Amino acid sequence: MPAPDRAPVPTAPWTAAAQAGPRAAAPVPVVYPPGHAASGTPARRWDALRDRLSAARLPDGGLPGAVPHRAAAIAVAATLVLAAAVVVAAYVGSERTGDPGAPQGPGAGTAPVAAPADLVADTTAADPAAFGSPASFTSPTGNISCRITGGAGDGAVRCDVTARTWSAGDCPNAALVTGGPAGARTECGGAPVGSGAPVLDYGTHLTEGDVTCVSSRTGVECRDARTGAGFTAARAAYRLY
Repeated sequence: MPAPDRAPVPTAPWTAAAQAGPRAAAPVPVVYPPGHAASGTPARRWDALRDRLSAARLPDGGLPGAVPHRAAAIAVAATLVLAAAVVVAAYVGSERTGDPGAPQGPGAGTAPVAAPADLVADTTAADPAAFGSPASFTSPTGNISCRITGGAGDGAVRCDVTARTWSAGDCPNAALVTGGPAGARTECGGAPVGSGAPVLDYGTHLTEGDVTCVSSRTGVECRDARTGAGFTAARAAYRLY
């Protein structure tokens, strides 16, 4: 009985291949998402860096989840810095010398006190612009000369009487002054008021700041409306109050 057919025995080439070990696997092709270039492009390198940072350092959600929070924090910080800069600029601007909106000098920005009603009753207000700056005037006889300095909150007036029958202590040429916390007083020395100032007619009053002076046939009376201190000046006598 003839022997059954058998598969041919492998030849020497098969033996050599088996001895060489397993064959190396073929490289698996990399497929990129649409719109991405090869791995060497900047877009691909950025994706790789983002994945590494997300896995190594960032909280859940990786870099895409952390960036919005960082952007919001930066926006809030920038807003606070800008607001602080505006406040500082406004404060510094209000402190600059010569700023028209900033108060200048003692009493600046203080509203003047109205002229005392009893002092100016039955008199007419004179135009301050006609008496210069500082405002100066003389009585119709030319015997009393007065000068008003300062403004609201720090105004003062000085009156000199040229011909008189009275004296103030040891100072024969004392002037009469009122204004400020010192009140009404006599003052020895200082620059006297010149006699060439405009005339303040009888029955008129002049107001500068808190100080008002009234001219009458009996003399001149001046008062600081803020403190209520004043004086009367005439040839025959003077009075402080």
